[in-house]
Amino acid sequence: MTILSRELLSPIRYNIQDPFFSIIDTMETWLKNNQPEYLATKWPEVRYGYMQRALGLAKNGSALRGYARTAPTDELASTMLEIYSLLDHSAYFTSKYWRAFFYWLKTTKLGTCWPQFGKREISLALSVLTKEDLDVLKVKASQEWLDFFADDTAVIKLFHMITQPIQNLCAKRIRFLTQYDPALYSYQDLYQLTYEKVLVSIRKNDYITTNPTKMVGWALKCADNAIHNLRDKALVQKRNTKLLNPKLDPNSPYREPKKQIYTMDTNDSKELESITELIGIDSFEKDVEDNLCLQKLLKFANPKINCYLRTICNGEHNSDFWTWFYYNEPTLAQRPAYLAENPEAIGPYLQRHLNLSTYQLTDFLRQHLPTLLEQVSDTHSNRKKLAYVVGG
Repeated sequence: MTILSRELLSPIRYNIQDPFFSIIDTMETWLKNNQPEYLATKWPEVRYGYMQRALGLAKNGSALRGYARTAPTDELASTMLEIYSLLDHSAYFTSKYWRAFFYWLKTTKLGTCWPQFGKREISLALSVLTKEDLDVLKVKASQEWLDFFADDTAVIKLFHMITQPIQNLCAKRIRFLTQYDPALYSYQDLYQLTYEKVLVSIRKNDYITTNPTKMVGWALKCADNAIHNLRDKALVQKRNTKLLNPKLDPNSPYREPKKQIYTMDTNDSKELESITELIGIDSFEKDVEDNLCLQKLLKFANPKINCYLRTICNGEHNSDFWTWFYYNEPTLAQRPAYLAENPEAIGPYLQRHLNLSTYQLTDFLRQHLPTLLEQVSDTHSNRKKLAYVVGG
């Protein structure tokens, strides 16, 4: 039994006007009749927590779930969890609500792009938020932010490009869950959950790159993170079951990959910074006209070097590497430089994953890069690179 109607729990589908206000108003009417003490004491704190999450003022998921666990009745607890889920998954709250409120803060007008957001939503927000909250939001509202979903063509194109890669990731990483319990972990459910996480991440994002390759890579990284989180959660829940936990089952084909035996020697380490600068960062992209040069390099490269160049120079998301990296360096994998797939940060670990020594890499570049640079251009920057790779 739930306090909220089916329509309120699907505000986009049923085109509910002022959804957040309608939900709060319905809850407060029910509390007034059934839990007046809770309405007077605890509810204002809960309502404020919902508002903070909807507007990105706080990452308070644990607190909101805690409110539900301590609710005086099961009916109230269930409804509070439904509201929490709605804030994280409904397109109205993940994309439309905060953008509409930002627009109002910036212009004091209601935007025609968000017809469901009306004056009652504004009145509710102003009655709940503090002056400090509004000051923070006004700063955010003054910045430039985009609604990626306003461009239907771009959305359709992006999801057409990532559908198959996401399906492949699910099949490769978490298909073993379907073998354990097809009812609980059906492949279609796993795929849809991952797809939903990507949708939510994009809707919440206030910066969208115009580079389609980077956009695809970013979307796949969101999917990759979602899959790893889903897998870790499932393994924790079933940690005593060897069949489900690849780390505990020596016969499982999904067990944790062994660490590579390659380690960089002292000379490799000294050369690494120069090599990364040579082929992996902005100077290479800007001065060497990398698209032409890189494509030619890839034709000469063996599979290991080919993979390295595509990942570091071309910005491709290497799902095999990230699976290995999450297992072997779980702490580093959560740091911003690695989440952003910074070439300088991931380069050494990609070499270790590929068992690719710096000597092999430099030998390949000394053999092929000087000629290609001469073919591309004769700039001062390129002559410096030629001096480096030829002279050692």
